[in-house]
Amino acid sequence: MKAQIKKAARDLFIQRGISDVSYGDIAEVVNTTRANLHYHFGNKSVLIEEVFQETFDDLEAQFQEVWARPGLTLAERIALVARDCERRFREFNDTDRGRNPWSLSARVRFEKHLISERTQEGISEMSRHFEDYVAHAVKLAIGNGELRPDTPVRHVVMLITPLWYFGSLLTQHSGLKKLLDHYWAVRDIVAAAYGTGAPEPDGSPDRGPKGVPDQAA
Repeated sequence: MKAQIKKAARDLFIQRGISDVSYGDIAEVVNTTRANLHYHFGNKSVLIEEVFQETFDDLEAQFQEVWARPGLTLAERIALVARDCERRFREFNDTDRGRNPWSLSARVRFEKHLISERTQEGISEMSRHFEDYVAHAVKLAIGNGELRPDTPVRHVVMLITPLWYFGSLLTQHSGLKKLLDHYWAVRDIVAAAYGTGAPEPDGSPDRGPKGVPDQAA
């Protein structure tokens, strides 16, 4: 039951914002009572803390899988992140032109007064970890010959990370296709500017063609 409650709370927080979601709203989605929510979590602030902590844990595992796993090129890692953003976008949008938010951390940027200092620090730490993981992946790409030794690691990190930070906000204004276009553009620009032209391994994940991937058409 706790897992169901946290999932429902997370989805409602993303859809409506924290301030517009009550225990009654969550209880209705889960088909339980407000008293049951109080039994499991006490007040709403505790539930918010647990929802964010679960999100942080999930993201840490994803960072390790995508950015630290050996055997992937940087282009493949970028494609995996783009497809994960597409998956999360489709959780809350029925069409590619949907304008609904789909990121909890992006949504809460406008409601920081409603979350604890601990959660705010958790969001900042998550961002630092993400940049560190991307920097690690760029260094791996240099080491495996995908990128030149003189590739400016920090510059490449700064090209990639804003797409992840602000992807939900971008799709709210311009839709999914625009976000995927940005991912493929960054991937191709990095390869053109710093790539060595080394062939990519067979069986790589969907990279999208030069330009716009078929799935976004």
